[in-house]
Amino acid sequence: MSVTINDVSWTWPNGEQVLDEIALNPVPGTLTLVCGASGSGKSTLVRLINGLIPHFHDGQLTGTVLVGDQEVADTPVDQMGRLTATVFQNPATQFFTTTVADELAFAGQNHQVPADEIRRRRTEALETLGIEELADRDLRGLSGGQLQKVACAQALAQDAPIILLDEPTSNLDPEAIDAIREAIARLKQLGRTLVVAEHRIYFLRDLVDEAVIMADGRITSRMSGEEFFAMDDAERRNLGLRTLERPEWMGQIIDVPACRTHQDPAPESSGDADGSDASGLVVSDLTVERGGHTILDIDRLVFPRGTITGIIGANGIGKTTLARTICRLQRARRGIRVTVNGHALVRGQAFLVMQDVHRQLFAESVADEASEPQLARLDLASLTSRHPLSLSGGQKQRLVIATAIDQEARVLILDEPTSGVDHRHLLSIAAELRTLADDDRVVIVVSHDAEFLNECADRIIRLT
Repeated sequence: MSVTINDVSWTWPNGEQVLDEIALNPVPGTLTLVCGASGSGKSTLVRLINGLIPHFHDGQLTGTVLVGDQEVADTPVDQMGRLTATVFQNPATQFFTTTVADELAFAGQNHQVPADEIRRRRTEALETLGIEELADRDLRGLSGGQLQKVACAQALAQDAPIILLDEPTSNLDPEAIDAIREAIARLKQLGRTLVVAEHRIYFLRDLVDEAVIMADGRITSRMSGEEFFAMDDAERRNLGLRTLERPEWMGQIIDVPACRTHQDPAPESSGDADGSDASGLVVSDLTVERGGHTILDIDRLVFPRGTITGIIGANGIGKTTLARTICRLQRARRGIRVTVNGHALVRGQAFLVMQDVHRQLFAESVADEASEPQLARLDLASLTSRHPLSLSGGQKQRLVIATAIDQEARVLILDEPTSGVDHRHLLSIAAELRTLADDDRVVIVVSHDAEFLNECADRIIRLT
């Protein structure tokens, strides 16, 4: 099925123009990659095609958007659900039920698909993404990466002719990214029309038919997928794009069992850099349970001050749980001891930048969320009059990081801080974290993003 976007512009009610004379016509059965800087209009373009603009978002739309022979502006959103399926940047916003199995059946039930066909689609989607074990799980108990995979499975099960993916790999580990690639390749083989808005682009090599690059609401460059992935490194950096090659972890990686056994070695295997409680943040005797299952059971972890420590590991291994437990946002089973510079960690000394940054934006304007110097340093000074929730995913991420820096916390923990961030802003965040570490703070980064951690991390702990 075809998508035709003719001379489309979109302006928010406050007068800010987000899209300017966009023309795009993805060929049926092909994959179109949309990339460019954070805030360039990629997510807005996706919302044009699925009908959220203009049916859900207020603003002024000019031009026409056709899906097949239907004009999106004249087609109710529920009917657009038969034509398009979308994986959003924040997958938690698109779920309507409580369990994975129910969620994968939801769209089909709404469209009165026969029960046997719903079950077939659900089984195929779970198998394609390798998440059969999640079928009966409660969505509220899943990690960010697991939610991302469920959202992709949901789009697959919806069986729509047009699939839209907005940052589908933002919270995924490398193995899960490979699974997403396989799912996308399978959808393409089935003749689906795919539009993928992404900053992380290497995994789409040999799948992209057309690449369009956006800046300031305009399409500034178009090229074939072959031409796109043939760019040299200098050209790629000049366009502000992230790596075109699969990034590999650099430097030493310290493996730490998420759940210790009697055979585990001495505490120094748990990332103890120098054994001194005064060296930074020390976590001792950490045990976390959920639903009768042990999530984490770690004897000792040390995060030296003046150092950026990356935490990696598979989706669902317990990385976010570890970050939340350190900040007392997650209840430990017993006796956890957290010290910073030899003294018990007290309220206000640690700040967590969450995966879902919507939970940490409270003010009516960007200017009220963070100080002017931090907004300037993170390239947000031009957005001070905007409402925080109107920003792109990457802009929201940088805004919460700005508020975290303003808190003057001695321990800063960031959970997937580059999920919606382009290459230029990836480098600026890395530089800000280095400044904080040089101020003798403890900086901990939970991430699957090898490209980012290779830029900033001094040491990496891998939960296994």
